[in-house]
Amino acid sequence: MARLLVSVRSPEEARFAVEGGADIIDVKEPSRGPLGRADTNVWKAIRGTVPLTIPVSVALGELHEWMGETIPPDLSNLSYWKLGLANCDEGWARNWRGIQREWRTGPGWIAVAYADWERARSPGPELVLAEAIDSGECVGILVDTWDKASPSPIDLTWKPWFDRARDSGLTTALAGRLDLATIARLAPLRPNIIAVRGAACVEGDRRGDIDTGRVAGLASAAHAI
Repeated sequence: MARLLVSVRSPEEARFAVEGGADIIDVKEPSRGPLGRADTNVWKAIRGTVPLTIPVSVALGELHEWMGETIPPDLSNLSYWKLGLANCDEGWARNWRGIQREWRTGPGWIAVAYADWERARSPGPELVLAEAIDSGECVGILVDTWDKASPSPIDLTWKPWFDRARDSGLTTALAGRLDLATIARLAPLRPNIIAVRGAACVEGDRRGDIDTGRVAGLASAAHAI
């Protein structure tokens, strides 16, 4: 059974997602990019709204946005955090590991591999997976899409990649414009987590509000994997 992660941007949306059966709540601001970082007060308010039995993760934007930062954000009572690798330079692996070491005392790190990595100007999925395994700091890895306006390039040819990630002890998460049909089609990848935003919103618009009924349908589809 896969768990359903729903990305929300407010305590109200978090309540709707929980009512619909979401297993994990993720905090992000969609207007700021695929992993748009919400303000600190927003994720604190959401954590205070969601029952402590339900994990809460946060999207922190892209690695290059944190270069020069020496003090980690306050992520009290959060379970996971993730940084994207879009628009990285050649020193991305060194910089990424440096932040992981510096912010070691906190939630579990989720590595992010963009399926459309060339468009995102990020390292390829194989490189990200190798670094996530080798660093020893990551508890999971997420496959996402950077460009939310284009079709997702994720298909069943990704199965060996998912198998390697799982065999290495990483929790695997699948995102990237997923809907009910796509979840059923990609079920053979056997992700541990199905991550959605747009499909859980009114009329499937990721900029819209979370719809409890849509969440319930997505939770059933994820749990069937």
